[in-house]
Amino acid sequence: MSDWIYPEVINHLKKSCNDFLDEKITIQNIQEEILSAENQVVALEEKWLRTILFDAENKIELLNYTINENELVSSIKPIVQHVLNKIQ
Repeated sequence: MSDWIYPEVINHLKKSCNDFLDEKITIQNIQEEILSAENQVVALEEKWLRTILFDAENKIELLNYTINENELVSSIKPIVQHVLNKIQ
């Protein structure tokens, strides 16, 4: 999508996703960034995005409690990549 209602939120989220994929920020940081973006996207036209962010944040939270710490980053990267693919 080229015309975002919240372009600054989307741009910040893209940067955060890329930073996480490059292992520049922590799991906690990306989880906070996703939650923050979810809370800022309130327009009905972008409800689909809010749903994707909500699901991603919940999946990350679940993995935090169910996956060994040494496998956690590699398990969360596909979730973050999915978010990034949806907002490109």
